[in-house]
Amino acid sequence: MTDATYQVRVSGVIPEELLEELRDLTVSVEPPETILHGSLPDQSAVVGLISRIHGLGLRLIEVRRIPPSQES
Repeated sequence: MTDATYQVRVSGVIPEELLEELRDLTVSVEPPETILHGSLPDQSAVVGLISRIHGLGLRLIEVRRIPPSQES
């Protein structure tokens, strides 16, 4: 199975400690949200990311899988 591209929106700003773990993802801040964009290898990686976000007390707004035709 190949990697899939995801967009994850989080309320507020993600702490530096988590950003260091996410260096393979593109991070952009569009106040009041932080947007992560990039490829994740499988659903386990997606669940792990969501769990880490939750564990840090951040509010998850949206997780979207980007269809290959819309990837840029």
